[in-house]
Amino acid sequence: MGAEGPGAGQFGPAPVMAPDGAGSGGAPAVVPAPRNAAPHDGSPHDAPPRGKLTVSVAAGSAPGASGRGRNVSCTVALAVAGALAVGAVGLGALLRPWTGGENDSAGSGPAATRTPGPSSPGGAYSGAPDPTDGATAPEPAGTVPARYLGTWEGPATGLDGSLPMGTFRLTVHRAGVGGEFGRLTQTDQLGGVCTDILTLKQVTKTRIVATSTGAKDNHAGCDPAPHPVQLTPVGDDLRYTSDSAAEGNPVSRMSRAG
Repeated sequence: MGAEGPGAGQFGPAPVMAPDGAGSGGAPAVVPAPRNAAPHDGSPHDAPPRGKLTVSVAAGSAPGASGRGRNVSCTVALAVAGALAVGAVGLGALLRPWTGGENDSAGSGPAATRTPGPSSPGGAYSGAPDPTDGATAPEPAGTVPARYLGTWEGPATGLDGSLPMGTFRLTVHRAGVGGEFGRLTQTDQLGGVCTDILTLKQVTKTRIVATSTGAKDNHAGCDPAPHPVQLTPVGDDLRYTSDSAAEGNPVSRMSRAG
């Protein structure tokens, strides 16, 4: 009997199906692998930083000689991206070789130091004594100190204070030992005047020793004989003491009168 076709209600043999993924030309279809793209919200912060290189590599498959798909090597893609990144870094270092960290200024030279100029001579103090200052100038040796100079005046007494002797007025000027340095004028209660000339004999820290001699033009009632006298500072005053028994050893405490 010849071959009979399938009868009604019977199924024939299953049809032969082409292999999965086979196209009309016999080559497998290439389906790119899906990429998970990050959501983009439109913010400017998502843009790549300026000056950096972004490489995006998609892993896919390409048809091989045997008809099977072959994967693109990720190692090669990463090597290319690394070379590009190194080149970008080297270019930046070449363009800006001075760019460094916070310690770049450590290699710079020290800052210039400002040297102060000379001070104004008007406000400077040298520390040397002023030669025009009479208070600090030393007294010449063997001369009358400034403490005694001037005119002095005061009441006088004799015989240990029991005999009033009128008023003594003494004028002192600077002189050396052996020279005349002052004159003493005595005016008694009756208005009589006697003048004595003082000659310097010795100067100490506490007193002056002199010789008093009556002036030649004195009247007959004045004592012309030379006798020693002393001048001693007492506070702001000056004490005059005469060693003359013939006159009653007069004493006077005089104040500055000029």
